[in-house]
Amino acid sequence: MSTLTIEQWRERLAGYIASEKRILESQEYAVGQGGTARRNRRADLDAVQAGIRECNSEIAKLETAANPQVRRVFRLRPF
Repeated sequence: MSTLTIEQWRERLAGYIASEKRILESQEYAVGQGGTARRNRRADLDAVQAGIRECNSEIAKLETAANPQVRRVFRLRPF
């Protein structure tokens, strides 16, 4: 089980969303020209989106644990 609080997960999610936005705006950029140009490549988009999914999942778990009245209904059909 995670040791982070729901607020920490939400802060982490906000950071991932901000990173995703920067990556979508420009994955790589260069400052300068030619061989002396400095290049910066942002993090992998797939890794950031996986982090967003993880944060959303953990937030949902913590919200459900804080609200035990929430019930899920499953329907089972025999074969």
